Amino acid sequence: MGLFQKIAIAILTLQLLLMPALSNERVDNSINRVINQPISQSAPISEPDSTPINESYIPPRKTLAEKIAETPIGSQFKLFNIFIIFFVTLGPLKIIPSFVTLTENASASLRRQLAVRSAIISTIVLLLVAIIGQNILKVWTISLPSLMIAGGILLFLIALNIVMTQYAPPTQVHPPEKPDINLAVTPLVFPTILPPFGIAIALTMMVMSKQIGISSIGVLVLLVAVMGLNFICMLAARPILTFIRPVTLRILGFTLGVMQLALGIEFILYGIEIEVLVLRYLLDSVQ
Repeated sequence: MGLFQKIAIAILTLQLLLMPALSNERVDNSINRVINQPISQSAPISEPDSTPINESYIPPRKTLAEKIAETPIGSQFKLFNIFIIFFVTLGPLKIIPSFVTLTENASASLRRQLAVRSAIISTIVLLLVAIIGQNILKVWTISLPSLMIAGGILLFLIALNIVMTQYAPPTQVHPPEKPDINLAVTPLVFPTILPPFGIAIALTMMVMSKQIGISSIGVLVLLVAVMGLNFICMLAARPILTFIRPVTLRILGFTLGVMQLALGIEFILYGIEIEVLVLRYLLDSVQ
């Protein structure tokens, strides 16, 4: 093989390493054209294919995962099921006791201001995360199973902590002596209304919506509905607590923790199931 042919093959190999989006078929054809040329120092070096490279190349494994997610595996996730998931992870059951404690020394006007501001901030943040986050995931080529497993692990760990604290001695929480409007951001919005696992679940549901045939607008409407429900419950937090005994709230908290545990395991198993089907398909295609 002549010197020029070796140089051409080296250039094509370097181009393949630097540009993973380049089609393997085009590279193989270019290399074959160089190897099959007559061995002559005066032979022209074949130029690489100048066809524009598709910058939005998606790895085959991620494509398979998205196609498998479109199968009836995801039929269990409907709008009502997604609403229940949002209610469990982002709903008012965990907000009411915290809001009453934080605003114990606050005036009625300040309580309304805290409820309004925290509801507006949490809704805006959640919508931005749901809309912008899925585009960032596409840029980083993060697959749906990976996102589901990560969100499931996070939800499982937090829920396990909630369940185990039910058996711990109750701790005395002291409300702030001089509450102000700054409580709307921390700790009211973060992490009371929008815990990390709640944001992860909202992002996961938004990404899943396209794969399981549910409108993204419908998911956004459900998020806004849950945030609106949180706002109403914050305004009526004290009447609700006068009607519901603290023991009932502890029982509801324990039930909520168990539901979150089961939901976290469900997300992990669903992500693993998709990955297993992807690996099985790849192994069958090799054989």
